Amino acid sequence: MGWLIGLGILPFTVFAAWCVLRRPLRLFFEDLQVDQARDSFRRNRERLEARFLSNLSRVEPREGLRWEDAHWRDEVLWARDRRTRHFLALVRVDFDPDFHELFQEHRHATAVFEYHNRRWFAEGKRLDQVRPDEAVGRNRRFEPVAVTHPNPRRDL
Repeated sequence: MGWLIGLGILPFTVFAAWCVLRRPLRLFFEDLQVDQARDSFRRNRERLEARFLSNLSRVEPREGLRWEDAHWRDEVLWARDRRTRHFLALVRVDFDPDFHELFQEHRHATAVFEYHNRRWFAEGKRLDQVRPDEAVGRNRRFEPVAVTHPNPRRDL
């Protein structure tokens, strides 16, 4: 009779442990991948920017031409998509004013790069007229990712 009670308690205990530990374990393993993803982005940034422009030009040729003349900033803001849990690199891009916009300030946008399945994807996703810090601050979909080992030379 005691072993029957044990068989009933064991699945309940395993289920309760899974419920309690699921989120901390997921966060732990996600944090392990952050340094690897950052290093990979830094090594492959030029190729990823070229792929970003290629994908954007394929979908929207006019936008692709505008982005080819853009000025990519060196700084990268690291974030995570709350829905998909994908790690993101947000890069600010500045544009020179058009002929009709001579007296306006420079326009800007944010290029979005996604890391999942141990690969970076540059699908041409962008946030127009939004800086990376604004994207994380205003958009509840993105959460900032703290840099665990700050090294300013690594993000350049």
